[in-house]
Amino acid sequence: MLRIAHTADVHLGRAFGYLGEAASAHQERLKRSFRRVFAESQARGCHAVLIAGDLFDSSRVGRRWMEFALSTIAETRLPVIVIPGNHDPAEAHPFREARLPPNLHFLPDTTRLRLDTLDLEVVTCPAGDEARWQPALRRDPNGAPFQIALMHGSMPNAGGQGDIQPQWIGASGLDYIALGDWHSPQEWTQGSTVCYYSGAPEMIMPRQQLPAVMLIAELAPGQPARVERVITGEARYPDGAHDGTLEWDIAPYATTLELLTDLRSRLTPETVATIRLVGRWRSAEPLSVQLLAENLQPHCLWLELESAFQPELLQPHTPFEAMLTEIAQERAAQEPAQASLYYEAAQTALYLLRGGRL
Repeated sequence: MLRIAHTADVHLGRAFGYLGEAASAHQERLKRSFRRVFAESQARGCHAVLIAGDLFDSSRVGRRWMEFALSTIAETRLPVIVIPGNHDPAEAHPFREARLPPNLHFLPDTTRLRLDTLDLEVVTCPAGDEARWQPALRRDPNGAPFQIALMHGSMPNAGGQGDIQPQWIGASGLDYIALGDWHSPQEWTQGSTVCYYSGAPEMIMPRQQLPAVMLIAELAPGQPARVERVITGEARYPDGAHDGTLEWDIAPYATTLELLTDLRSRLTPETVATIRLVGRWRSAEPLSVQLLAENLQPHCLWLELESAFQPELLQPHTPFEAMLTEIAQERAAQEPAQASLYYEAAQTALYLLRGGRL
């Protein structure tokens, strides 16, 4: 039996500009997730680690990121096989001119790597060498007992052309194909060949599946590979969120402060959430989704608020508000075809007068 750890799309050196002040803390999470890949690999008895491209966010990452990757890989002592991705292409990959530790196999071209001590043969298919992939994806009848592939490219998606065709997988006769390029794990098994995207080991973009994972593929003679997901990332959806979206009924709240306090209690520095506000807002004070977001964002990693609630009709409270409402009603009576526009304008005016934001 052979156990292989599989990760990809680590994106070391990514700036995470969209996270604002939380960016530097998330870079540290990314480093911890990379270390966790190797800690879990050793703890679970893996024999080798595969990194299916985009280890780095670009070919121009700072030297400290390359040194971090090399030292982390060297410490594990397990064989580590790395191919270039579309973000760290072969011709300018940070490992191209680096002094590599003896356990690191950096394969910039489509080729076959044989590790006799593991009875393992690996077909490597890096980004940028797509024309050579299909002929290389085949089982060698004279090859090692276990034969797998390491690829960085996209399967066809809705309305798009892929670098990899699903029929190549089943026709390959390989035991396992480790894919990189997609940030969420996904299975593409065809026939007897088990095939997966591992996804990134930590959140790269907020729309990916969380928590982020690595994969461990267990190979045994004459049996399909068995794949286990192991959590590596710290970014999380809030409890109760379905696919990252948390529905929140605002009807029970009398004030914005009460709503803000309850929402804030569900957030941590690792929270990644889309909160969908539903129900009817019955308070006399306007509910500004923008103001809510500004107050909640510092308490989490990433946040999006969706407005799906129905506001209560605002009633005039002052002589000036009453005058505005009467003018709108008069104009609506004079121009029935535009009545809805005048009523909406009056409600918007009351909302803004009470401190609301557009």
